[in-house]
Order: sequence, then structure tokens, then C-alpha cells
Amino acid sequence: MMQSTLKYFFFFFLVSFLFFSLSQFLYIKISSTTYSQYSVVDKKPVHVLVVSSWRSGSSFVGQIFNHHNDVFYLFEPGHSIWMKFWGESSELLHFPLRDLLRSLFTCDVSPLQQYLPNGGKYFSELGFFAESRALCSQPACTAFMPSEGYDRLKCYHRCKNTLLDKMAEACKKYSHIVMKTVRVLDLSVLLPLFRDPALDLRILHLVRDPRGIALSRKYFDLTIENNILLRKHENKNNTMSRVLGKICKAQVEINNVAKAAEVLKGRYMAIRHEDLSNEPLKSIQKIYNFAGLHLTQDLEQWVYNITHVEVEGKYGFMTFSRKSSMVVQKWRTNLNYNFVQEIQDHCKEAMNLFGYRPVGSPKEQKNLTLDLVNMDWSLE
Repeated sequence: MMQSTLKYFFFFFLVSFLFFSLSQFLYIKISSTTYSQYSVVDKKPVHVLVVSSWRSGSSFVGQIFNHHNDVFYLFEPGHSIWMKFWGESSELLHFPLRDLLRSLFTCDVSPLQQYLPNGGKYFSELGFFAESRALCSQPACTAFMPSEGYDRLKCYHRCKNTLLDKMAEACKKYSHIVMKTVRVLDLSVLLPLFRDPALDLRILHLVRDPRGIALSRKYFDLTIENNILLRKHENKNNTMSRVLGKICKAQVEINNVAKAAEVLKGRYMAIRHEDLSNEPLKSIQKIYNFAGLHLTQDLEQWVYNITHVEVEGKYGFMTFSRKSSMVVQKWRTNLNYNFVQEIQDHCKEAMNLFGYRPVGSPKEQKNLTLDLVNMDWSLE
């Protein structure tokens, strides 16, 4: 009797143990599969914000992202805010810009509509929509077939009457959402976005020699932007050197905030326009590594063409194709030395931080064999 009872309990224990083990194995397997599927489907995209200043090459950097198949790119989302509230200061406009960036990074386009001229119904109200390959492709714009490729001019005419809601639909199809702006002068305003669990935000900070910026600005009317920048100091002395002084100070402060904020560790990278011009492929590889993107052979060829081939501007706003290494030195033969001195005085701290050497005479300025960009520069 005792032996049969022991056999019964042993058999019961063995069956129970096997059943428990099998159920645990199935639970782990099912849970693992469910989690894996969830993580693939619902994994939040990488968000990259290119922060720079006017005429620093940020449009070119934007196109580096724009031509990648995994990227949904938007050009200057803050432009509509500045044009609508042109009487306000740049300091005040940081806050609606921050909130708009957050919405757009999560593919919510509804807040953008309040800043567009006719209520934000069509793409045409978004001034630079044709600079986004994603907005010129399906599902955003059905007027293009995938085989046609990306063409800004055709996009503008074919896609301008597309409903703005299509932007949100397209945005959700990509693993990376990238925007570029020249309207962030205070990075501390954006710190709440780095603590937002819905975002995986990274800052790519593009800087340029302010003397090169000064030459480039001479060919563009930035009166509205200049007035917004210097709103608190509006007077007859709103000169180019004062504008550049504020921009230079802002670039230094952006870097200071990035270094001081714990939440930005590993999520901030600074790169110079001159490095992109002199070593485009090497620099772009760094940018893609930072963003978690892969550089394909087709992209390598595009980068080579766009930085080594001089093409006349037939599309109006920007062509991007030019011999980039020649652009870096152009200010040295085209700017007056006294004006260069003014810029160097206003931007001394920024030039020192980002590795730009000042010139001490007209002779030094014209001597193109004298290297004024510190190639050993690093913020790491």
C-alpha cells in the first residue's frame, strides 16, 4: 500500500513538473515572439535635428539625409512661424518652434496648419515642400512613380495640390525623421524634448567660419531674419557684423549646453562646413554613423558628384552641385579686410572654439597657402 502510494505521488509529481516546464517554455517562447514583433512594428524612429545658422551649408546637410531611402526629411519647419510672427524676437519664437518640432517628429502635422497662410490644407502652403524627397514620393504624392526618381521642379508642379494630411501618412513609413533649422539659437529650450519618451532625438550641430558666412549672406536678402534676431536692440547699428556676432554667440552657447546637459550625452555631434567641403565622404560617414544610417554605393556616388561637379543653377533656389573645396576659401579674395576684422572681433570666441584662425593683415588674408582652418580641431 505504501509503495503504491509513493509511486502515485512520484508519478503525479513527474507529470506536474513536466507540465509546468512545458508551460513555462511555451510562455517564454510566445512572450519572446510577441515582444519581438512589437519591437519591430512599434519601435520608435530615430529623430535627428540639424541645428545651424543661415548660409552655413545646412541645406546641403539636409540633402545628405534627404537622399537616403530610410529618411523622412523636412526643410525649415520653423520658417512659417518666423514669417507669421515677424514682429517678435527670436527668443520668444523658440517656444512655438520647440512645440512644432515635437509634433512633427511624432508625425502630427495639425499644429503646423495654424502657421500656414491658408490654414494648411495643401503642400503648396509649405514653402519648401519640394525640398523633401518623401513629400515628392508615394504615399505622400501619388503623381510620381518610384521609377521617376526625385526632381524638385517637377515635384513642385505635380504635388503642390496634395492635401497636407498626406504628410503625416508618409512620415510614419520611415525609420528616421530628420529636420533642419537655422532658427534655434538656444538649445536649452529643446531640453524637454530629450526627456520625452516618444522621441529618440539627436542634435547634429553644423558650424561654419563666420567670414565665409558673411560673404554668402551678401547675396541673400535676410532682412526679416536679421530684424527678428536683433529685435531687442533695433537701431541704426543693425549691421552685418552685429548679426554675425549674435549668431556666433548662439553657436558657442549651443555647444556649451550640449556639453553640460547630461541628457545630451551621446546625442550631440558638432561638424564643420569646411570638413564637409574638404573631406565630404569621410564627414558624411561620420554623420550617418551618428544617425544610425548606412552609406550605400549610390549615395557615395551622389556625394562625389555633388561636391566635385560645378553645375549652373537652373532650378532657382539651390543646386547643391559645386566644387565644394573651392567654396571654403572664397571669402579671402572677396571680402574687405576691415570688414573681416569686424567679424573677427565679434566672433572671436566662436572662432577659437571651432578652430578658425584669424588673419592679422590683408597679406595674410590673400595668402591662400596659409591654412586658416585647424584640421586637428575636435570637440570630443
